[in-house]
Amino acid sequence: MSNFITTDWLNLRSGPVIPEIKESNVLGTMPPGMVVEKMPEGSEGKWLHIKTFLGKNPTQGFASSLFLETTEKVLPAEEVAPATPVPEVHLNTSGKTIRKSEIHGRAYHLNEPGMISTDLKATADSNLRIKNLHEVVSWLDVERSARYAPTSSSTFCNIYAYDLAFGSGLYLPRVWWNEKAFKVIDAGGIPEVVYEKTVTELNANALTDWFENYGSLFGWKRVFDVDILQTKVNTGTPGFIVAQRVNLNRSGHIVGILPEQA
Repeated sequence: MSNFITTDWLNLRSGPVIPEIKESNVLGTMPPGMVVEKMPEGSEGKWLHIKTFLGKNPTQGFASSLFLETTEKVLPAEEVAPATPVPEVHLNTSGKTIRKSEIHGRAYHLNEPGMISTDLKATADSNLRIKNLHEVVSWLDVERSARYAPTSSSTFCNIYAYDLAFGSGLYLPRVWWNEKAFKVIDAGGIPEVVYEKTVTELNANALTDWFENYGSLFGWKRVFDVDILQTKVNTGTPGFIVAQRVNLNRSGHIVGILPEQA
């Protein structure tokens, strides 16, 4: 198989065509210097059928040969999923009541009386999932809940994303295992959850890396087009768009995507 390297920013498309209508077939955009591998079949004219990695996801598609040149470099090997499952982790709320109306306890999940939540994975009917999801969002009441109100120096999009996922029966970490904890996990054990000793809070910048490294282990699938994302979300499961700052000392951002309604 022939390998190529991108000479400019180059779209990877699902088909060998640039659509005339607004609907996009762009799977992702490859930066200059990215290695791609030509597949043995499927190329058409200037369009090469290729395989590459978008993030850590092996992805096939079509790209224009006008912005590709041959290279001796090869694609990296696909990463193998860890042999030992990585457990979910939440801080223990035993003896604590964590409310959306309070600013304390943002590292913990909500558990106040009357909290509305659902288990989307256990609900087969898409219309019911959509209804239940919007009820969770309405109850979280992001515009009026003190838990999410910005201060002069901080914003709390990561807290809201965590609460949205938790209230939907999905997993997104608020705290995550550190290196010490992973030594226990790799040995087949389950670490004790101890704040800043075995787990550390994740901001939006860190969540970007988490999705990249662990998201697929917890059922998240990365897509590369906002229209594809919205179509999948419209079946009744939330999605997220997450962005990492180049300067990690500044805040990233994460936003929940919900099913469209009238």
